[in-house]
Amino acid sequence: MFRCSLSKPRPVVSNLWTMMLRCTAGVGISIVSALLVIPQAQAASCKIPKSYYKNVSCTASSGLFLAVKDFGAPVALIDNKGKRIVDLTRYQKVDADNLSEGLLPVLRNGHVGYLNMKGREVVPAMYDMLKERQGWARPVSEGRIVVKKDGNYGVINTANRTVVPFSSSFSEVADYRGGITRVRKSNNISWLDKSGNVAKDPADNNHKPPQARQSPSTPPISPFTTLQPRQQDGKWGFVDDQNVTMITYSFDEVRPFSEGMAGVRINEDWGFVNLGGELLIPFRFADSGVSASDTYQGKPSFVFVDGKAWIGNLKNGNKMCIDKTGSSVGCD
Repeated sequence: MFRCSLSKPRPVVSNLWTMMLRCTAGVGISIVSALLVIPQAQAASCKIPKSYYKNVSCTASSGLFLAVKDFGAPVALIDNKGKRIVDLTRYQKVDADNLSEGLLPVLRNGHVGYLNMKGREVVPAMYDMLKERQGWARPVSEGRIVVKKDGNYGVINTANRTVVPFSSSFSEVADYRGGITRVRKSNNISWLDKSGNVAKDPADNNHKPPQARQSPSTPPISPFTTLQPRQQDGKWGFVDDQNVTMITYSFDEVRPFSEGMAGVRINEDWGFVNLGGELLIPFRFADSGVSASDTYQGKPSFVFVDGKAWIGNLKNGNKMCIDKTGSSVGCD
């Protein structure tokens, strides 16, 4: 017989609720399932390593930590053994929350640049500080960085080459998602690919050339149809294209969304959520069943490819997969 207890729901975001149902079998088997509109599950915070430094915090990159002075000035990036790997003492600020694709936004002499994990400014500190709700610098997104110069938006790559020329007509440039970015010129919207060429509107099912859309005579522009992983205080969640948190920072590890679902891990078990944050497949797949270096059809574990996700290996080495209902299916 199962012994079940239902915890009281509690508000998390916009009056939405999180509820955890935990049932434990008398034989010692635990089954944990959750109804998560926006997940607020318990997840272990990142472990600060022992080090020489007094003030150390987590970054957006697992295994890297930020050491600062008492008044907040950056000192160093350190690894999980407490060893300094990058000296940051010459910078006024760094944005550890936007450390992405191995590049850290830094502020020197009031200008923004990007530092690699060997301590070299691969993007010189020559760009304007941004004045946005996302902060004073953007993260690298798919090898591209939205920056400002002389007050104008543009896009560069990680080698500091301009891919979208700076223009005073840009009132907004979004981070890249799925190989494209959304650009707003006054009330007109267009889409550009990673080379800066005009791309089709991703919401256009008829594959028509992108057309300028006027407001308010047309409906509001639809946001991107996927979310991106982001880490905060050692926990993972998901943000939209404006870096607004859509699924709260509740997970120990996540995978990017694929085919409308994302693998998420709490403690040692994986499950899957949809774009609304609902837990569609419960946490019941052991992390120990997969190899971090292995892939299935070029994708890591717990990522859907053609309706299947690899979730473990059999003793004979054959892969185990599930479909989008969580049922076991053959991988091949």
